[in-house]
Amino acid sequence: MAVYLANTGLETLMKDDSLDESVLMQWFKESQRIPAVQGSYYSKLLKSGLEIVFRTVKQGEDLQIAGLDMHMSGRCIWQAKPLSRVGVGETLLVTLLMTNPDETSAFIADLIHAATLEKIDEDSSLSLQVCAFPQSMDVYDDRPSYEKANPEIAHLDDKKLLPFNYIMARDESLSQQKRDIYAKGEKLMVLAAPVLQVESRDHGFFDSSCMVATVATEMGHLDLVFSEKQLSKPLVKGSYVVASCVISADVIVQ
Repeated sequence: MAVYLANTGLETLMKDDSLDESVLMQWFKESQRIPAVQGSYYSKLLKSGLEIVFRTVKQGEDLQIAGLDMHMSGRCIWQAKPLSRVGVGETLLVTLLMTNPDETSAFIADLIHAATLEKIDEDSSLSLQVCAFPQSMDVYDDRPSYEKANPEIAHLDDKKLLPFNYIMARDESLSQQKRDIYAKGEKLMVLAAPVLQVESRDHGFFDSSCMVATVATEMGHLDLVFSEKQLSKPLVKGSYVVASCVISADVIVQ
């Protein structure tokens, strides 16, 4: 499941070490059904633009919830071509390695509403509404500050997207043990980018909210969804961020 409680500020959904089923069932009742191949999606949109996506399949006469995902709606659109599947995958959810039409960039993303498409292959041309959920973030005043703070390491190119763990998991010069460690987080993307805009968004669910920062990347703009608790330094317009994140890409572009 692609659920990001820390990023979205929805930790209150946790109840006794599991998700609060009473809240989820209420959202499910309020959701919009989206037909799909071999199942259906049910989408609940919160005030913030955060979408709660229930993945469902039929079991006889019953409807079974097979998975739950989170995605932040927005205006960041990427054009992409699939290259290969990443990982095992889940019911009605697929993770893909993709490139841009010029094949000059590569990124990995979870495809939201993937089963609304009849097929996805290397000949597909996809328009994707994208966001990302950082698992770690380092904030700097600007690009020179990032380079100055890390003089002993190789710097990421400006606006670069890098599937670092995916690459390292396939590096035959490493031991199998190290490759297996990288493989566990192979869909994490690393990026270094300037911050164009930062805003707080209220979910309309008790007092929960999150932050959304729009950054510039080689693929286009990307919305980072995070909580201020994840930062050691405030993130503002004009900041420079280096992050490790999971990209979420919705194939249904409004």
